[in-house]
Amino acid sequence: MRGLALLLGAAIVARASGAAVVARASGAAVVPRACGLRRTLAPALVSRVALSAAAAAPSPRPARGIERIGSSKLNAFGLLFGLNAFLFGAVLLLPMWLASLVDARRILVSRIGNFWGRTVLRCTGIQATVVGAHLLPPASEAIMYVANHCSYLDVPVTGLLRRPLKYISKSEVKKLPVIGAKPALARDLCVTRGDRRSEARVFIDAVKLLKSGESILAFPEGTTTPNGALLPFKRGPFKMALSSGVRVVPLTIVGTYAAWPKGCVGPTRNVPLSIRVHEPLSVEGRSEDELCEAARAAVQRLSLIHISE
Repeated sequence: MRGLALLLGAAIVARASGAAVVARASGAAVVPRACGLRRTLAPALVSRVALSAAAAAPSPRPARGIERIGSSKLNAFGLLFGLNAFLFGAVLLLPMWLASLVDARRILVSRIGNFWGRTVLRCTGIQATVVGAHLLPPASEAIMYVANHCSYLDVPVTGLLRRPLKYISKSEVKKLPVIGAKPALARDLCVTRGDRRSEARVFIDAVKLLKSGESILAFPEGTTTPNGALLPFKRGPFKMALSSGVRVVPLTIVGTYAAWPKGCVGPTRNVPLSIRVHEPLSVEGRSEDELCEAARAAVQRLSLIHISE
């Protein structure tokens, strides 16, 4: 009897594995049938298979040649990207420092940073495009840009906008070798997570910058997505826009999660990237919640596009 039970269990696993493969390919979780067995044998195993398939569905197919470094992953493509990022960062470090001495607003430093992002993408062979560039407001207009946050590739991709921007990012970015010099020299707004004083200081500084005519880019999700799905938006950036009276421009970044999934120390796949510019949102007649919901709805329309092949 024990041998028969084991054989029946193996049959369930084989059937469920096939269903999981189909679910992964189609992007939906498929619950396999119990194959006519009694309910005392199948439910627990079927439930585990269904949950595993659902969890695996949003993730892109892993790239070949990935090696583990501790708990993270890296392959030759990620290594090439990292070398380009640090090499061009080191080359541009002196021009950024010199620009910071003569430009009090650090606009030139921001433009050099944008050039760094575009150059790294180009030299790594990554194709990136801007869709809806005609919707971009004039560079002279102060704007609160908000975008979905999929991976560390998002910042280089935003360099395609060719706008001098102050980024709102976590304070740990400044500690990165070479690359961390840019947010320090450009005087980007770096917030310490969980520190209310830091958050209040960044809010005050952001409103001052917007009122003085400078533009800011924020990632309202507050962190990178764990599975490619759009996370809830935090209200901070929209409160800044309302307090300063500037328009909000939603941006949708596509492809960066498929190229650089969470848990990897670099991009693992070379896939086309794009950044979509949406219609600017006026703050007039809108509450903080309404502005947040309108921006998230615009971003979400395209944020579900993932390249998985």
